[in-house]
Amino acid sequence: MRNFMPLIVSFKYLFACFVLSILLLVSCRRNVDLPDTIDAYYVKYQIQYLETKAGDIPTRILPGHMDTYYTKYFILSRIEGFFNQFSLIQIANLRHRRVTTLLNFFGNKVFYIGGHGELPAAIIEPDHISYKYTGETKVIGGLNSEQITVDTGEEQFNIYSTKDFNVRRPNITTPFRSINDPLSEFRIQLSLLKMNLTCAEFESKTIESKIFTIPQDYRPVSRDDMEEIINSLFTKE
Repeated sequence: MRNFMPLIVSFKYLFACFVLSILLLVSCRRNVDLPDTIDAYYVKYQIQYLETKAGDIPTRILPGHMDTYYTKYFILSRIEGFFNQFSLIQIANLRHRRVTTLLNFFGNKVFYIGGHGELPAAIIEPDHISYKYTGETKVIGGLNSEQITVDTGEEQFNIYSTKDFNVRRPNITTPFRSINDPLSEFRIQLSLLKMNLTCAEFESKTIESKIFTIPQDYRPVSRDDMEEIINSLFTKE
């Protein structure tokens, strides 16, 4: 029996590798099998910067809106500026609960693929957060919205969610992941940059599914490296 032990261990190892290969193949094929175009809910969020400076950088020179596309399998958010020399993109894979952050800063193109359930790189999450639905409603950018009071233990503020469209895990890229409805107005902090985002436009669109893939000219970096690069954007050095 002892002579068969290495053979049994070897067989178990090969079988595990075979199963893993099948899973990876299926996962890749699912991405490949996406149609060339996909239906999406498009939200244009107007950005209000909550402070006049983020680190050393005056916020008045920063981009004024964020484009977000909500689909069945992915959510993409994009901020661009400086004559297309800067872009920050978050691509959330809703099936696998992973968010990829892509940064282009004057031709320096990098990406980081987050872990399961992990917030995007450089997004700040409060240590404590609780919600209270107030019952107050209003229309924001054409979306019927319900007010939610957020309490972080250090401050309170209001955000708004909507039931006018539906997508699973709509807030996976924000600290408000436990809210099941898409947000029409909310606060978020990226590194030193504090923002309030408000829906200014909403429409259904058909978009090209290739926007959810990582371009070939981007190189991978670690989370620490990505956050260090993002943090450096707010210094004059």
